Amino acid sequence: MKKYIYSLALLLGLVCGVFAQPYDYCIYDVTLIRPELPIPMVRHQNVFIYRQKIVTIAPATTTPPTNCQHLIDGGHKYLMVGLTDMHMHLPSEGTEKFMLMNLLAGVTSIRSMRGKPEHIQLKQDLASFKMIGPDLYIATPYFPNKNITIDHLADSIKAYKEAGYDLVKVLAVPDSLYFEALMKAANDIKMPVAGHALWQVPIDRLIESGYGCLEHIQDVEDVYAKDANQFALLTAKIKEHNMFNCPTLDFYNVYWNQVPLTELQKRPGMEYVDQKQLDEWTQSVIKREAKYNAGTGDSVVQKAEKRRNYIQTKLKVIKALNDAGAKLLMSPASANDDFCPPGFCVWQELKLFAEAGISNREILKIATYNAADYYNELGKWGRIGEGQKANLIILNKNPLESIDNIQSIDGVFHAGQYYSKERLENLVKQK
Repeated sequence: MKKYIYSLALLLGLVCGVFAQPYDYCIYDVTLIRPELPIPMVRHQNVFIYRQKIVTIAPATTTPPTNCQHLIDGGHKYLMVGLTDMHMHLPSEGTEKFMLMNLLAGVTSIRSMRGKPEHIQLKQDLASFKMIGPDLYIATPYFPNKNITIDHLADSIKAYKEAGYDLVKVLAVPDSLYFEALMKAANDIKMPVAGHALWQVPIDRLIESGYGCLEHIQDVEDVYAKDANQFALLTAKIKEHNMFNCPTLDFYNVYWNQVPLTELQKRPGMEYVDQKQLDEWTQSVIKREAKYNAGTGDSVVQKAEKRRNYIQTKLKVIKALNDAGAKLLMSPASANDDFCPPGFCVWQELKLFAEAGISNREILKIATYNAADYYNELGKWGRIGEGQKANLIILNKNPLESIDNIQSIDGVFHAGQYYSKERLENLVKQK
């Protein structure tokens, strides 16, 4: 009996000792931005972080807390969940700088849509802090794969999941039978599928199959342009089957030369891009414009108007999807695309969502909460709440007032580790 009492006392002492330790960080008197809630802003809050997580949120007192190793004054500042980039391709070189630039721009989670075997180790290095950078979710090497026949889809997809891949990427399929076999294999082991629209598979069947995310809103915009009634039915089905849509607007906006070259060259983040890359991007834009204006047929003005209308249609589609309650994800489709500095071009995507007429609150929700919802991980991250992973950004200006205020980053938390803007800038400049 004495031994039992002693053991219980020891256990209680250990538990109490853990909670008696000081918090790693206390953010004092900060304004919380929680776009998923009906009241998205709460002033004068203390946020306590310990071992990668938010453990306590409480109203600020008249004096700063003393039970923390590091105190951050949040007065006149705003705290929100870090941004996500849900469709990017990892670079073949310069990976450390790429990851640091994402954090510097406030991006704390990225989804790579063209996975490779070596990315599994990269994911582990980021998770163990061997490399500084966002959380990494990795798609499989894209399907179809000439080495994976329809009979081997189930075993191959299972092996990908066991290796550490997070989702199946579909670029195309040889036929509808292959698609059905792929979806069954993925659904059986609850592995998400995302990818392009497929001409062999009607969009209605794609939605019904459990396709988790449609990239680039392909096919959806075609229905919008042809039949308003059919589009309304389509959006209702997208909502019913909980299919996400990742429109990647900025890629098209730049690719179709909707932004003057002089403005592209002044985009935020360009100061961290080397001159060789800037020169290559500049030449790419110039050559593309010359190509668009060459040939016979429509005048230069008419060709430019067609490109502009194409982008405007995309903006109308995402507004209609959002209004109908269909879920959107945020990404500029960064793959070393022209004038898309890592992380910073997510800011451009936010602005295009605003241009589409979506409210700032909804945009912030799409860029944070929706990503965690897509992964079925809202119990782990995507919100400011007790028990949530501390992937956060501190802003000097209110992003609910203007989406441009997302650029006023003062510091970034990733997995409970704090990085001031100045520190991240210095780390980027060293790469």
